[in-house]
This record gives sequence, C-alpha cells and structure tokens, in this order.
Amino acid sequence: MSEDFTNRTNLFALQKDGSPVVDAAVLAQRFGLTPDLFMDHLRRGFVRSRVEIGTGADAGTRRLSIRIGNRIWIAIVSEDGCVLSEEMRFSGIAPGHERG
Repeated sequence: MSEDFTNRTNLFALQKDGSPVVDAAVLAQRFGLTPDLFMDHLRRGFVRSRVEIGTGADAGTRRLSIRIGNRIWIAIVSEDGCVLSEEMRFSGIAPGHERG
C-alpha cells in the first residue's frame, strides 16, 4: 500500500482486486477513538462495514459505511479515494439490543 493517509482528501488505497483499504488511524479519528481502541473494537467484531459501488448517476463513486455501536460514519468517495462528502449518523438502537 503506497497511499499517504496523512492527506485527508484521499481516504483509501485500493487492493489489487479493486476493494478499498482504509487506514485504521483514519477511521479511529472519525469515531473519536485511539487507533489501539479502534483495533480492539475491530478484533472483537464490534465494527461493521459496507461498500456500495455507485451506478447510473452515481457511477464512479463508492459509499463507505462503518458502524460501531449506534454510530454510523458514511463517506461518499470517488474511484481514486477522494472524499466527496462524509457524515456521522446515530441510530436509535445498537446492534444486538432490543428497545424496551
């Protein structure tokens, strides 16, 4: 991976198969966590992710969604990894818990 993650405009590097790889320190910062705590959450299975490839009018973009507990960080990025938009959302319920 030759991507420079200190440049905040480029969010990810691409693997040979075209799938994005995001540096853990970048995601940790988005969630207000230390990289070590983020990696601990990842190892414990608390981090969920999804990549959606844009079609039609959204062709050439990807939507990355990362969830930890009730927080969901969503970024729209171009094919080369430049962030077009990002936001943090909060869900009403954390996975594995029922509303009471």
